[in-house]
Amino acid sequence: MYFSSEYADVQLWKGKSLLTWKKRATFDNYRAPATAALELIRQHGCDMVIDARNGFEDEKEDVEWGFAFLLPEMAKSGCRKVWFIMNEVNDIAEEMDMWTAEFLKYFEVGKVDDPEKIGD
Repeated sequence: MYFSSEYADVQLWKGKSLLTWKKRATFDNYRAPATAALELIRQHGCDMVIDARNGFEDEKEDVEWGFAFLLPEMAKSGCRKVWFIMNEVNDIAEEMDMWTAEFLKYFEVGKVDDPEKIGD
């Protein structure tokens, strides 16, 4: 495990930076795991997987930080594809659609309901 908190875990998984959200996180509790995932991308020049099956809701300020800092830094660091692991039926579809639209400005995006469906 590269990073672990009560909100999220970050690890290298199948050559990708895997950010697994455990529960809703805001401000430093949101940004610390996201930054740890960015550091793995920087170190390994890898792609990213975001496991959002346990929720993925953001505060407005965290969204702004993600759009202004996190995504551009990920793109500079070698990330080319982002995978979202999501339950097929979920209550965060609108939130994920907003993030997907922004991610698509920088990366190829894949959505799966099972981590085993993630390819290269």
